[in-house]
Amino acid sequence: MAESELRRKTVKGFFWSSLESLLSQGQGIIFGIFLARMLSPDEFGLVGMITIFISVSQVFVDSGLSQSLIRKQNCTTVDYSTVFWVNLIIGIVCYVIIWLSAPLIADFYGNMQLVSLTRVTSISIIIGSFTLIQQTILTKDVDFKTLTKSSTTGTFVSGVSSLILAYYGFGVWSLVWRSIINQAVRTAVLWGQHRWKPVFSYSIPSLKEHFKFGSNILIISLMAAFYKNLSNLIIGKIYSERILGYYTNADQYSMMPSSAITAITNKVTYPVLAEIQNDNLKLKANANKIITNVMYVSFVVMFGLAAIAEPLIGVILGEKWLPSVMIFQALCIAYSISPMHVINQNIMKVKGRTDLFLRTEIAKYLIFTPLLILGAVFGITILIAGIVLFYWTGFIVGALYSKRLIGYPVFRQFLDFLPLSGVAFVPAIITWSIGIVFTISPVILLIIQFITYPCLVVALSYIFRVPAFFEIKDILTNKLTVANFLKTFNLN
Repeated sequence: MAESELRRKTVKGFFWSSLESLLSQGQGIIFGIFLARMLSPDEFGLVGMITIFISVSQVFVDSGLSQSLIRKQNCTTVDYSTVFWVNLIIGIVCYVIIWLSAPLIADFYGNMQLVSLTRVTSISIIIGSFTLIQQTILTKDVDFKTLTKSSTTGTFVSGVSSLILAYYGFGVWSLVWRSIINQAVRTAVLWGQHRWKPVFSYSIPSLKEHFKFGSNILIISLMAAFYKNLSNLIIGKIYSERILGYYTNADQYSMMPSSAITAITNKVTYPVLAEIQNDNLKLKANANKIITNVMYVSFVVMFGLAAIAEPLIGVILGEKWLPSVMIFQALCIAYSISPMHVINQNIMKVKGRTDLFLRTEIAKYLIFTPLLILGAVFGITILIAGIVLFYWTGFIVGALYSKRLIGYPVFRQFLDFLPLSGVAFVPAIITWSIGIVFTISPVILLIIQFITYPCLVVALSYIFRVPAFFEIKDILTNKLTVANFLKTFNLN
C-alpha cells in the first residue's frame, strides 16, 4: 500500500473509531446511570452471574478466524463465506448447549430464576454470529464510519427500550432485553449498510488456513474471557448478588473509558500495522509514538476518575452505590495499563507469532490463578488487589517478546510511559485529598475536584513539556486536521 493511502486510512480510521467510542460509550454511560437509579444492585448481580457463559460462547463463535481474515491481505469470497457458515453453526451449537445447561447454572448459584434469564440472554449469541464477517471486512478496510452507525444506533435503541422496560417494572429483564435489542439493531444496520452477502460455498483448505492462525487466538481469547469473568462467578457464588452487583457496576464504569481508549488503539493500529508488518524499524517507531500518546490519555482519564470516585458515584448513581467506590478506584488503576497489553499483542499478531502471544497469555493467567484463589479465601478486598496486580504484571509478561520481534524491550517501554503516569498520578492524589481534608457536600466536592484535577494536569504538562500533551492540544485546537494526525502518529 502506498504511504499516502496508509496515512489516509489511519487518519480516517482514528477519527471514526474515536467518534464511535465517544457516542457509544457516552450513550452507555447515560443509559446506565438511569438504569442504576431505577434498578437495584441485586438485579445487576443476577445478570453478572451469567456473563461468563455468554462471553465464553461469543469467543467460540468468532474462533479467532476474523483476526486471520484481517491479517490476510487478499481474502476471497470463499474465505469470507467459509468463515461465515462456521461462525453461524458454532453460534447455534453454543446456544443449544447453554439452553440445556441453564438448570445446572441456576443450581450452581442456588437461584432458579437464572434458568429463564440464561436461556433468553443467550439469544444474543446467535444474532451476533450473523455480523462477524461484515465487521471483519469493515475493520479490514478501516471503514469505521459504517461501524459507528451500527453501534450508536444499537446503543440508543436498546438504551431507550431498557429504560421503558425498567419504568414499567420489568426489573432485571430490562437489562436482558437491552443486550438482545442492541445486538439485533446492530445486525440489522450492518446488513442494510454493507452489501456483502455469503454464498453457498465452503472450502476446507481455506478453513484450515485461517484456523491455523486463529486457533491460538481462540485459546487466548477463551482464557481472557474466562478469567475476566471468573471473578463474577466467584463473587456470585461465595458472596451475594448484591456484592456482585456492586462489582459489576464498578467494573462496567471503570472499563468504559479504558475499553474506549483500548478499542480505538486496537481497531485502528492492528490493520494499519499489518500493512507494514515486514518493516521492523517502522513498527518500532510507530509503536513508540502510539504508546506515548495513548498512555498519556489513559493515565489522565483513569487516575482522574479514581480521584473523584466517591462524590461522582454518590451524586450520579445515588448513595446506594457508594459501597462500590473502593472497587471502582482499584479497577481504574488496573485498567489504566490496558492499552499496553493491546499494543504488544498487536506486535505479535502482525508478525504472525500467535504462538508467542499464546505463551504470554498462559503465563499471565498462571500468575492470576493463585491471586483469584487468595481472593476467594480471604475476601473481596484481596480479590480486587489481585486483579490490579494481574494487569500490571501482565503488561511485563506481554512485552517480553517485543524486544525479539522489533527490538523494543520492556524496560524501554516502561521508561516511555513512566513520566506520563507521574503527570496524572500527582494531580490525582492532590484532588483525592480534597475530599479527605474538607467536609463539604458531595455536589460541591465533585465540582471542586472536577475543576482542580484537569488544571493540575495541564499545569504539570506545561512545566515538564510533555510532548503528548502538546501534540493532543495541537489536534484539538486545529480541529482534528489531517496534518496533525499524521504528525501525532508519525506514519512515514
